Amino acid sequence: MSDNQPHKNIRLTSGDIAEYCQVSKSTVLEWIRSGNLKTFRLPSSHYRIDKEDFREFLKRWDMPVKEWLFGGEEEEL
Repeated sequence: MSDNQPHKNIRLTSGDIAEYCQVSKSTVLEWIRSGNLKTFRLPSSHYRIDKEDFREFLKRWDMPVKEWLFGGEEEEL
């Protein structure tokens, strides 16, 4: 991949998700444990969330999609 191309599939942490949604990290962990938010685990056991999986989560639960996070224009609610 060239250095000029944006990285489309940046991974987010549970803390990033909590800050974006204005909830606690324990709420995000509950979303993960219940299977509502798709993640993968690092060898260190920390969770990571692909941006596109997070976008789908937001849409599925009718939460605002702030396109600045995803590199596009803001979606109207």
